[in-house]
Amino acid sequence: ERDLVVPVLQLFQKEWNDIKNKIVKCDAKPIISIDTINYNVFKECVDNDLVDILNDISACTNNPEIIKLLKKKNKFYSVVLMHKRGNPHTMDKLTNYDNLVYDIKNYLEQ
Repeated sequence: ERDLVVPVLQLFQKEWNDIKNKIVKCDAKPIISIDTINYNVFKECVDNDLVDILNDISACTNNPEIIKLLKKKNKFYSVVLMHKRGNPHTMDKLTNYDNLVYDIKNYLEQ
């Protein structure tokens, strides 16, 4: 995953830095999101200021240490969290809820 994602983000960052110096009134950088549950990939992205948003389908349960990275370097990272029960092989059988909204809210609060 790292070898597929990080070089592309690094190239984008380099290209953006080259372009923004040529554009008059360029006030904002495009917002970049990474879809990963991999702590090391996200850490490298944070350490190199490559992304702005984390999209984690495990809701940070795969590696809770990833939450600490969200607060790193005085930068605010937006986060997209997904609720899921089980794993890709079992989650389609785990669809019974007493109260769907309440149960998902509780899952994400944990």
